[in-house]
Amino acid sequence: MSVHDGDLTRADAILASATLCDPQANVALLGDKRFLFSQSGQSFLSYGTRGQVWIALGGPVGRPDEAEPLVRAFLDKAKANHAQASFYGLSPAFSALAEKLGLTMLKTGERALLNMPTFSLDGKTRQVIRTHRNRHIKQGYVFSVEGPGSVRQNLQVLRKISDEWLSYQSGGEKGFGLGRFDFHYVDRLPQAFVRDDNGKIVAFASLWPTADKSRIGVDLMRYGEDGPNGVMDFLFAEMFLWAKAQGYGLFDLNTSPAAGVSFSKEAPILTTLATLAYEHGEKIYNFKGVRRFKSKFHPDWEDVFMAVPRGSSALRAALVAATLINRPK
Repeated sequence: MSVHDGDLTRADAILASATLCDPQANVALLGDKRFLFSQSGQSFLSYGTRGQVWIALGGPVGRPDEAEPLVRAFLDKAKANHAQASFYGLSPAFSALAEKLGLTMLKTGERALLNMPTFSLDGKTRQVIRTHRNRHIKQGYVFSVEGPGSVRQNLQVLRKISDEWLSYQSGGEKGFGLGRFDFHYVDRLPQAFVRDDNGKIVAFASLWPTADKSRIGVDLMRYGEDGPNGVMDFLFAEMFLWAKAQGYGLFDLNTSPAAGVSFSKEAPILTTLATLAYEHGEKIYNFKGVRRFKSKFHPDWEDVFMAVPRGSSALRAALVAATLINRPK
């Protein structure tokens, strides 16, 4: 799919001032989705397509008063093109609008959230993380967050780290709702770096900020062969402390797909497949491993949903979402 650079620039500007925005909305800048902008140009929906299924990533981004008109416009545009409209990666806040517009919401996973105002490394539950952090500090490792544009300044070493990390992953790069190491995408985002005592970057994470600081999220999280044991614990501990100091409300550790999905009478096949994928897809996607890593920080878990018009196929939409995520263009 070819996305005009002008659309990405418009979306980037909206993200910088949006008062209605989930951290995951930043992945709209990946360039693998189309955009539907509001009449004012101050809000957008990003969406992917496969055949006659159009699937929006999350809800509208921008102005709260433009959310309903934008969702209606998306539904109408899909219908006019004889396509099934659907939504993926929704928070519970979308439920009132879904009910009003005749959409059925189905749980597809859970999002790990940490409350920043009350976050602390003190206490028994955070002892291991605290130990890793203290050891890295003593060994001269330094954490920093640098703004958009920092990737181009360190492109060669970051690409090497990313390639080394990918060589140990079965699933490969993703797309749609998950970012990938694409220069034009990651360079638009702030980056968290860990450097050793010689100033060499050994690990990094791409951050998903929100303009109102209600939440901040993390997308790519990678370390190379030079990364010491426990470096990711150090990176995350420092990111949490940084986000707290910056005044963010919640730190979003992103979604654990298919986790915590219970049987739904609205889509029994979909929920059965989701459960099977979570239980038996470990070798390829490491769902349980990702959830275990997030659980060590003792987060709260928020349900994540997809939504389809009543009478439409939720399974069809879910399969398209899986294709868009796992077969990035």
